[in-house]
Amino acid sequence: MKSRSLLAACCVPLFAVSIVAQSPGAAVDPISGTWTGLMGQSPTAQFPITMELKFDGAAVTGTITGPPSPGEIKTGTFDPKTGALKLEILVKDSGNAVAIFEGTVVQGTATGRVNLDNKTGFFKITKKGTGESVGGQSTGANDAAAAVRHGFGEVSGWVTKAADLVPADKYTYRPAQSVRTFGQLIAHIADSHNFYCARAAGNNVQWSDAIEKGSTDKATVVAKLKQSLDACNAAYGSASQVGPLMANVAHTSLHYGNIVTYMRMLGLVPPSS
Repeated sequence: MKSRSLLAACCVPLFAVSIVAQSPGAAVDPISGTWTGLMGQSPTAQFPITMELKFDGAAVTGTITGPPSPGEIKTGTFDPKTGALKLEILVKDSGNAVAIFEGTVVQGTATGRVNLDNKTGFFKITKKGTGESVGGQSTGANDAAAAVRHGFGEVSGWVTKAADLVPADKYTYRPAQSVRTFGQLIAHIADSHNFYCARAAGNNVQWSDAIEKGSTDKATVVAKLKQSLDACNAAYGSASQVGPLMANVAHTSLHYGNIVTYMRMLGLVPPSS
């Protein structure tokens, strides 16, 4: 995926993060820890990210995970006096485009805007263990879990509608011989739902292409997709392992982008349009 699609599909190439901390009475080290949250081009089209940050008094190091690839901090600084934090993160399989994050940190939550190639989006990340407690869980964690559920509900809804909209005789369509047919693409998404949501539920399953390698006619694939969605909806409602659920949103979003291309070439209007 091209780096310019960052804000639409959260493919993050090289980050430059500029955050100003404004939390009075903050801890000596308000940076070290796990930060989770969302970024995207609009409040209704955001994708999950996780940063693992460590501050040694001079430099900030760490990693980032999020769709579709992990990254590593190349340079990072934090000024305890002013609260200024600056990071450059290189995603392992991307180019050298620079995304600028600018925002503020208030009581362990950073919010602001992100700019890439003159396209502006938004982000919100929360440090684990901060925020007000609700039922023994931080409000930041509650917000993140709710946002991930919302993200999956939105993109899985688009995939389901697309699967219904494409005629049965077009399930064998593919833009080129080197890519999946439309039926195989929907089947692949169903396989991925079964994998990630089982992992989120605590089951140590391995990846399986069982649906994609089976019959990929419309009736079969749509039924398998519904079964996978039922399992995922249960996982998003109760599973405590957020990592696989975040990866599932990212993977589904990645392939929904493929679906949009297929539908446009078939002369159909994608559900998200």
